[in-house]
This record gives sequence, structure tokens and C-alpha cells, in this order.
Amino acid sequence: MNPTSTPTSTLTIQDVLSLGRVGAPVVSPDGTRVVFPLTRPDTEENRNHTDLWETAPGGGEARRLTASGSRNGDPAFSPDGSQLAFTSNRGGTAQVWVLPAEGGEARRVTDWPLGASRPVWFPDGKTLLATAPVFTDTNDREAVAGRVKEQKKLRKKTPDQPRIADDLMFRHWDAWTEGQLDHVFRVDAATGEMVDLTPGPYPAPPRSLGGDPDYAVSPDGQEVCFVSLRDDQQAVSTNLNLWVIPAAGGEPMRASSWAGVNAHPVYSPDGASIAFCGMRRAGYEADLPMLLVFDRKTRAVREVAPGFDHGAGVPRWSPDGAMLFFETQDAGCSRVCRVSALGGTPEPLTSGAVDGGPAVAPDGKTLFFSRQTLTHPPMLARVAADGGDVEIIHDPNPGALETFGFEDGEDFWFKGADGHRVHGLLVRPPAFDAAKKYPVVFLIHGGPQSMFGQDFHDRWNAQLFAAPGYVTVMINPRGSTGYGQAFTDAIRGEWGGKCYEDLIRGVDHVLGTYDFCDPKRTAAAGASFGGFMVNWMATQTDQFRCFVCHDGIFNTEMMNWLTDELWFTEWEFEGLPHKTEEAYRRWSPHRFVHQANTPMLVIQGEQDFRCVTAEGLGMFTALQRHGVPSRLLYFPDEGHWVLKPKNREVWWSTVLEWLGRYLKD
Repeated sequence: MNPTSTPTSTLTIQDVLSLGRVGAPVVSPDGTRVVFPLTRPDTEENRNHTDLWETAPGGGEARRLTASGSRNGDPAFSPDGSQLAFTSNRGGTAQVWVLPAEGGEARRVTDWPLGASRPVWFPDGKTLLATAPVFTDTNDREAVAGRVKEQKKLRKKTPDQPRIADDLMFRHWDAWTEGQLDHVFRVDAATGEMVDLTPGPYPAPPRSLGGDPDYAVSPDGQEVCFVSLRDDQQAVSTNLNLWVIPAAGGEPMRASSWAGVNAHPVYSPDGASIAFCGMRRAGYEADLPMLLVFDRKTRAVREVAPGFDHGAGVPRWSPDGAMLFFETQDAGCSRVCRVSALGGTPEPLTSGAVDGGPAVAPDGKTLFFSRQTLTHPPMLARVAADGGDVEIIHDPNPGALETFGFEDGEDFWFKGADGHRVHGLLVRPPAFDAAKKYPVVFLIHGGPQSMFGQDFHDRWNAQLFAAPGYVTVMINPRGSTGYGQAFTDAIRGEWGGKCYEDLIRGVDHVLGTYDFCDPKRTAAAGASFGGFMVNWMATQTDQFRCFVCHDGIFNTEMMNWLTDELWFTEWEFEGLPHKTEEAYRRWSPHRFVHQANTPMLVIQGEQDFRCVTAEGLGMFTALQRHGVPSRLLYFPDEGHWVLKPKNREVWWSTVLEWLGRYLKD
């Protein structure tokens, strides 16, 4: 493999924190402007800063559109292109703002007490849809404002405010819900008047499993389609369905009948149909989404690409309604595809990278999207709608990476458990010399239904792991996405079984195939499910020099009672712990921790409500009690991820110091 350049310096976390990352673009109605969010970490303010930028569809110099607030996103052009709506936290709470297309000052549209976001225009250009939080028992503006004022007053008096919960899903990912849920509002773009179109005690759209933005307006402006969860216990249900409602308000009607997650509705240009993504099975968040179309007249739902076994992302219609474009995961890549709206076999338009967020030009001839690789963070790219070469039209980091000598990733395949073909990626260190022996760091992804791929990850960055002189290996064992539904399903009930065997066989394959890999100097690191697997490996093998476990699972039984989204463990272990006790206990690292003897760095975020603090502290305590060399890195202000730039610096310095202690000669 050839390096992208000759290395003259070593990549550091400070270098990575200086890089900008392009988000999903939008195109103006006349096709002359492409607007995209650009995010850069701000180490001085210790937060990530996102602004909106624009460039011409053919590329050229980009122009910054926003400069106030730290989070500016969700760009949406008005139908005539004269205005750009977006979400901004300038002034404090996130609200919907509108910026004149010809330039000038942005104007705040909404002033909802709990904020508003994700604007979508009506065809008249005078009205918007937006999502805004309400309280479970009231959506009255004055009542909401009064309660917010009371909560702020109480927090000022008692910063560590006691919390009361009467139902599940009282916290999610890294935040307490505070009795709130989201509703879809109709917003007057001139006056800011807001009308709740989805009143009641149900989330619309749900914060769990939702996104992008999970509601849409019909081309005639008469109907709104939205995603809602109508089950009483949100924490144990994935029954997100499509609902439709008159734009003027009224009684919602369910549009989809699939039992699992239904998401991302998009009306066809003629308004006759709604494309969306749907899953077949209830209680499961990793049933690979099918691309579906709902006929508004007959109310029939049909699958667009029967037999397509890779899952579909957010659909986008061609202007003539003949084609649908979407992204899909495929063996470590994310590809932009197209398929006939009438049905057929999807045709990939891109390859060899992680491509996402496609936007279709008004003439239907070009797609714009973000592209990243193992050697470069996200850039703005385009490709012809009928295929061809991908062109980068904006790189926010020109020349910034040339001195580091990144090596391209190498794909490899091997026989895992049951002889099943398993895929992995290998990244050589800079200034690679095949005659040398290098330590090897094996990275294990979370999920477990996700994948390691050809991306410049903003946290588990393969190039940063390789920079000190390590071969970095990423294996996608069973449970991973991008290899078909059966492969993804195969993790269920097998967390420490065939999945573990896949990984160990992958380790053996790498060490037996690549002579430059030193079998005596290896480490494994992972987060979330990857952290579970690190904990499990620590109790099952002594072939590694050291481990790094970030927010890993220690006790699978307690995980069920402590995590926020309960359907996850109940699906993975096929029921509640007292009903399927053996399924939980069989693969729980806490039962075998007395067998651990390999040094481990344990990392835990206090605000992680998915893999809670008790899991990390339990593993660290057990290691200490058994005399295993171990260290705890604890972040009181982080959740499941490490998002604050200064904390990322600490994370990387601690992780690399730990690896260096055991892997260097």
C-alpha cells in the first residue's frame, strides 16, 4: 500500500481537533448554491462549533453564512430560494432563524420556551414546520414557559436539583428528559406564531431512533406526514409509525402498518406517494431498513427493492419522481445508490469511501453529498445522477494532512466462526517499513449492529492509533451492518460466542498473514459493545499485552435494568433477565472476571445513560480486587461519547500513554 504523502511530522489529537468536517448539504431551488454545515472543534471554548457555508455547484471559494452561536444547522431553502431557514443557538436556546438569500442579518422566527429546530418549508414559502419540546401534560405556551421559569429558579437555588420520574425513558443517551417530549408545530414564518399539530402525550417525532427530520409537507401544502410512537412505554417499544394529518390540524391517521421502526417520510414530487424506510420486526433497532413507498390513494405499501440486503438510508426523490436515491452500508463503505421508484435493483453510484446525506440538484442531473475516507475527514462531493467519477468541490482542510504520510486502509477477508467470511481493515503506520516488526492495536466497534469503515472517525481514528507506530486493525464480526441481514442478526444471543470467535480468528489471521505484525505486542480497544467485548476478552484470553475499555458492559443482567432503551437488551438476550436468565449470565464478564490478568485502562462517562457508570466502575473495581494492573479514566461531564475538545485531548493522551507502556520495546 502506498502512503498518501511522505511523512514529515506525526499526527496528534491537536491536529485532528483543528480539522473541519462537512455535513449533509442542501441545494437552492435554482441550483446555483450548495449550502452545508461545517463543524470545527473549538479548544478555547471547549466545544464544537458549527456554521453554515455555501459554495457554487461546480466548486470554488466557499462563503461563510453564519458567525453567531456555536450550533448552526438544519439548513432549508424556501421554495423560491429567497430565504434560508436554519436552527441556531445564538442567544441561548436553539430556535429557528431565517437568513435572506441575498445576504443581510438573520431574523429569529421562533421563540418557544424550550427551543425549536429542524425547519421544513411549506410550498407557500410563508409557513414552516418545526419540532419543539413540550411537557407530557401540557403544550400550552404560557404553561410551558412558567414551568421552565420554575425549573431555572429551582436550579439556581439548588444546582444539584432532585429529579422525579413517573415513567420510563426519563433520560436518554446523556440527558434527562425532564418530563418533556417533542411535537411537530406549524410556524408562521412572518409572526413566529406556533400551532401544535401533534398534541397529546406521545412523542412526534421520538427522540429515540428518530432523525432527518421525520416529518414532511405534501407538495400541495394540505397534509403533513410525521413519525410518532404511540405505545405507552416508550423505553420498550420501537413501533415508530407514519401518521398523516391535515396541515390545518385535526385527527391523525396512521399511514404505515409495519411493526418495527418507520422513518424518514418524503413526499413524491406529484404528491401521490410517500417514500420512507421501514423495518419488519418490532422490538429491534437493527432490522436493516427497507425502502418503501406508501400510495396515498390506495393506502398500499410496496417494497421498492425486494431482496436488497443492505438496508436503505433517507430516500430522496428525483425531480420527475422516476428515481429514488439513498445511501447504504456495504462492506466497510457507505455508498450512494439509485433505484427506479417503480421498483428494481439498486445501482451504486459511489464506492470506496463513506458517503452520506445526498441532495439532488433541481434538474435531477447531479447529487451532492459528504465524503470521507480513512485518510481524510468529510468533504463536499458531487457525482452525476447516472453515475461517473466523484468530484470533490470543497475541502475545508486543504493541505492540512499532507505532512503525516497516511497509509490507505487495506481490506482483508478471513474465515470466522462456522467458516463464514468476515471482513476487516488494516492501516499501516506512517513511514512503513515491511522489514520491521510493529505492535498491533485491534479496534472493536460498538453497536454491536454497526461497522468500522473507510471513514476518518472523529474519535476512534485509525490514523491517530497508527501514528505512534502501530498497525491498526478493525474487524467487522457478525452483528456488523453492511454484510446482509443474516450476518447482522447472528449476534443475537451470541455476544461472547461466535462473534468473539470471529474476532479471535481475525487476530490470528492478521498475525499469521502479515509478517510485519508482532504477535508478542498486541492490544485490543473498544467502546460500548466494543467495551463489552474487551471485558469479555479479558476474561477469556491472555494473548494481548493490554486492553482499553471505554463505556463497556460488565454485568449484562444489570445492564438491562439500568440502560435507557430497554428494547435493546430484551431483544439481544431474548427477554427479561428473570425469564431468560441463562442468556444474560452466559455472556456476562462479571461472572468470569477472576480469570482476568491482562492490564486494562477503563474509561467511563458519568452522563452515559446507555452503558451506565456502574458498568465501568464495576470492571475497574474487580480488576483492582484481583490484582490486575488497571487505571480508571473518569469523565464527570461526558456521556456515551467524549465530545468536549479538551476532554478528547485527555482521552487520547491517556490512551496512547497506556498503549505505549505495554507495546513499546
